[in-house]
Amino acid sequence: MEKVIKDQMSDYFLKHKLINLSQHGFLKKRSCVTCHIDFFNEVTYRRDRRELVIILYFDIRKAFDRVPHSLLVGRLCSLGIRNPLYNWIKSFLYDRNQTTKVGSMTSRPRPISSGVIQGSVLGPLLFIIYINSICECFSIGKPILYADDLKVTYTCTNTDIGPTMNSIHEELAKMDRWCDTWRLEFNVEKCGWLCIGCSNLDLNLAIQGHKIPRLKSVLDLGLKYSHNLSFSEHISNQVSKSRRLIGFLLRNFYRNESRILLYKVCVRPLLDYCSFIFSSTRIEDKLKVEGVQRYFTRKVLGTDNGTNYSTRCEILGLETLWLRRLRLNLLLFYKLLNQIVYTPANYTRSSGNTGYNLRHTKGTVAIEPCKTATRQKFFLIRYAQIWNKLPEKIRLASTLASFEKALNDTLSEFVIDTNGNSHVRVSEIIGPFNV
Repeated sequence: MEKVIKDQMSDYFLKHKLINLSQHGFLKKRSCVTCHIDFFNEVTYRRDRRELVIILYFDIRKAFDRVPHSLLVGRLCSLGIRNPLYNWIKSFLYDRNQTTKVGSMTSRPRPISSGVIQGSVLGPLLFIIYINSICECFSIGKPILYADDLKVTYTCTNTDIGPTMNSIHEELAKMDRWCDTWRLEFNVEKCGWLCIGCSNLDLNLAIQGHKIPRLKSVLDLGLKYSHNLSFSEHISNQVSKSRRLIGFLLRNFYRNESRILLYKVCVRPLLDYCSFIFSSTRIEDKLKVEGVQRYFTRKVLGTDNGTNYSTRCEILGLETLWLRRLRLNLLLFYKLLNQIVYTPANYTRSSGNTGYNLRHTKGTVAIEPCKTATRQKFFLIRYAQIWNKLPEKIRLASTLASFEKALNDTLSEFVIDTNGNSHVRVSEIIGPFNV
């Protein structure tokens, strides 16, 4: 019942554009990955135009627990929710009690007057509807949300920082008033600001009477990056976690089938998360990541095994990580291009009917001209270039399943066999595409 209502309400809100496009949480076609792509697309585009990017990060204190039921149902009514659904949602929220149990002692039941029902199917959607109006606080800044995780980007040149600062202060004041109206509070300890493009900029920013500190790096939806858009620390952390997990697997499980299964389930997802960032990372970082699987395959098959890395992967039924990244990212690019997942980017695809004698141009995408390496390496630009080099039959695939099958058949031709000596070329470890 909840799922049916949630799907119908979600479709209604999206169809009538009642949910801001900047919200990526708990909605169809959206995820942490689309949120990150939206954000880094904006940042790298602005940096390519030599603009400073100031990002403000906000965290709402106990957000899901503090939503007043009376204000929530009023919000739903203002968005067109009527009976019988309106009364159903009221009964879903109201007349609930909570108790606390310590040992054998249980407190008296107390009524719950705030908070969406955590663990429910409908609760997350009700929450994002409740906080949706926070986006109205911004006319200059660009908000990007995943549920209650909010970041706002402001851009300016070195010569017009003053007007941008005035806009930031005005919009922070609007956020203060919004919190008072909707009875929510920011967790100031988890708020901060980051500047990309100027290391010595000093801003005096405050929210709800508390100063907002400057950050040198930020952990944002599981992805850590620095003020110069480096992911090196994030990759080092993921590699360390992965190696510790591999050590645990090798010590406690002895059958190779179990080790490989647990590696795929517990270790590889750490290295796969937001794999689109690898187009922007250093070769040294890519080698670190590939080194995790090189180590695992060597330990599973025995340290005396003389086979090279790609052969070990083939024996164990694993893809090299660079090839897996290439495949996953091309699948993601296909989904973005065909609007299977949400993207703010606008693509122009060629039909091949240009009037010129251009062969193999059908299904290619127009590539934005870039001035800086940061923008050139960004996922949407880098993979547009790779996309245009794919065989035409792959680019013109009409379904995701047919695209994936054709892609897998083609990528199998790119596997590079190393010769097993001690002087292995970089391309033999991370592939010829530097992805």
